[in-house]
Amino acid sequence: MSTLLTNGCSFVECWPVQNSLVKSLECDNFVNLGLRGGSLQRVVRSTIEWIAQNGNPKFVIVAIPLVSRWELSIAQTENKIDGTWYPMQIKSSLEKEKISKLVDFDRLCNLVDLYYGCIPDIRTFWDSCFTNLILLSSFLEQNKIDYLIFNMCNKFNKKDLKDFYGKNDYQGFKKLKFIEENKRIVDLFEFCGNLHMWQNMDKEFKKEIDPYMHHHDSKEYQNLENHLLNYRKLYL
Repeated sequence: MSTLLTNGCSFVECWPVQNSLVKSLECDNFVNLGLRGGSLQRVVRSTIEWIAQNGNPKFVIVAIPLVSRWELSIAQTENKIDGTWYPMQIKSSLEKEKISKLVDFDRLCNLVDLYYGCIPDIRTFWDSCFTNLILLSSFLEQNKIDYLIFNMCNKFNKKDLKDFYGKNDYQGFKKLKFIEENKRIVDLFEFCGNLHMWQNMDKEFKKEIDPYMHHHDSKEYQNLENHLLNYRKLYL
């Protein structure tokens, strides 16, 4: 069986993957590893773990989650793919009953506040994201696995980097060239999956909907799938 493996956060978890997408990528079935609150760190780890357990899929689609997320190995129960890793976001997203009793929950909440309170700007998150994308794409290519990676809900903008440095010679970001040269990673600064779906919604449904954070229905996801297939046809 040739498998389409998808991974990301809740935007992938709730993605009603169409059989037409599976067949167009010459796959027989699909496995969805998307997880609510999941980070790119988790995407890299869980994709590699799934492949270690099940062998190579035919195709991998990764929708990049919010890059400010991370994870800690503190879950109360173990999962076949995730082990005891637990998705970390803001403090209010922590569920005490799912955290190991060996972890002091109040200290954990303080840790989250301190972590985000010590991040001065987006460079921390972007740098980690770009590095993880290079590592994941290199792993997939090393194992001869076809793939497509795209931004699902981040507001990547090169102007933000220019504002920090005042020029194009971004210190510590030369690695970005490896991503820009890789056509299997859809241009992070030009395309956002959720924004694309929002732009193609009926106008009356757009009111009061966040174009980056709204969870869409099957009609919008079908539009996204068509876009990804057209992109693949044009560039790959």
